[in-house]
Amino acid sequence: MRIFTALIVGALVIGLGQAVAQPASPGAELLPEGVGREAVLKVCTGCHAPDVIVNRTQKAAPWSDVVQAMVEKGAEATPDETAQIAAYLKKALPETPA
Repeated sequence: MRIFTALIVGALVIGLGQAVAQPASPGAELLPEGVGREAVLKVCTGCHAPDVIVNRTQKAAPWSDVVQAMVEKGAEATPDETAQIAAYLKKALPETPA
């Protein structure tokens, strides 16, 4: 009986470990590593898939303005997260001149 219990507990631990190891959002690997990436995954991917963020087509506004607009539309982020997100996006996904 102890062996059976140990096998069940082991299977549960392995299963939970695999569930935790999966990315927070499909496509998360598209976002480069860096300070603020986790905040982007937490806050932005509730509405936007990472590929939408990476391939943003409207580039007239700086990232700080885009982030502020999303907060005004209901994105739930602390002021620190908002600053981290804007700084991360500016560095990781710089605007390209037209």
